[in-house]
Amino acid sequence: MFVIGLTGGIGTGKTEVARVLKELGAVVIESDRVAHLLYEPGTKAHRAIVERFGGGVLDDSGVINRKSLGEIVFADTVKRLELEEIVWPAAKQWIADRLENEEIRGTQLVVIEVPKLYDAGWDDLVDTVWTVESPGAVISQRVVARSGIDESAVEAILAAQLTREDREAKADLVIENDKTIKDLRNRILTLWEAIPR
Repeated sequence: MFVIGLTGGIGTGKTEVARVLKELGAVVIESDRVAHLLYEPGTKAHRAIVERFGGGVLDDSGVINRKSLGEIVFADTVKRLELEEIVWPAAKQWIADRLENEEIRGTQLVVIEVPKLYDAGWDDLVDTVWTVESPGAVISQRVVARSGIDESAVEAILAAQLTREDREAKADLVIENDKTIKDLRNRILTLWEAIPR
């Protein structure tokens, strides 16, 4: 089984790359969805988050409201690091278990989409790292249009991530997403043919 770690900053196009790889037949594990599972009531991470950040981060059904929690942690580096210390180890274990199951099933290719691959220490789970990158001005436009958050919130998120230079220095492959979606998809189709099976 071959495992690709797919990373990149917010708004660079990771999700589109993951979507194309999934269409081509890869199993895609999205770290955001794993975090959603960990935010469900009854998990250890859920309990730890509520203990640390209080009941105000819960929605009416008792699930952690990611927007409310995000407003707290992206405004305070110490709180963000505390959240990461709760969520990252739990998510890494979940993904490691999933990889074992995929290997047993005979899966050939798995993609783990995770913005903070290196920060979280998950690069030891993968065989190669691809980073998707885009020009800064394009990122801000995409994120504001997609998420409806203002540019200062985008800047706070970017400041909490590794720089583009750091990601590129560590990655095995850099995918530049500075043209159209069609160009990006064509690049992924070309890369797909070269992936070890």
